[in-house]
Amino acid sequence: MQIRRILAPTDFSPASVAAFEYAIDLALQTKADIVLCHTWELSAYASPKSSLAMGMKRDIEAELDRFAARANGRVPVRCIVLLGPSATEIADAADREHADLIVMGSTGRTGLPHVLLGSVAERVVRLARCPVLTVRSRASVAA
Repeated sequence: MQIRRILAPTDFSPASVAAFEYAIDLALQTKADIVLCHTWELSAYASPKSSLAMGMKRDIEAELDRFAARANGRVPVRCIVLLGPSATEIADAADREHADLIVMGSTGRTGLPHVLLGSVAERVVRLARCPVLTVRSRASVAA
């Protein structure tokens, strides 16, 4: 399998920082580009065109740009904001963007927190049509 495009979802957590750094290293080795994305869900009562939602989107885009700067121009990185349920939006974006691989962070929750909250990474693995590589940060491994 040739990797030309990597989708790198982020929630700006330490695990997603580790995953993005891994995606950068992989992109350097394979000469791939990266699509960095963040998902967010609006309240059922909010409109995506409201001034609050538009302000939130601008804030997310600015944070994505700061996050993307970690690549220091070594690999091409394009940022997108996805609106909707995280796992579904990530899997759909991988299809739309023709991603060959998804590289994403995982907090490594276990026990009751895992049962109650589930794992976006697990749902992406089940939904995605391309391979998914999950990366845990050193902080989440130590916890």
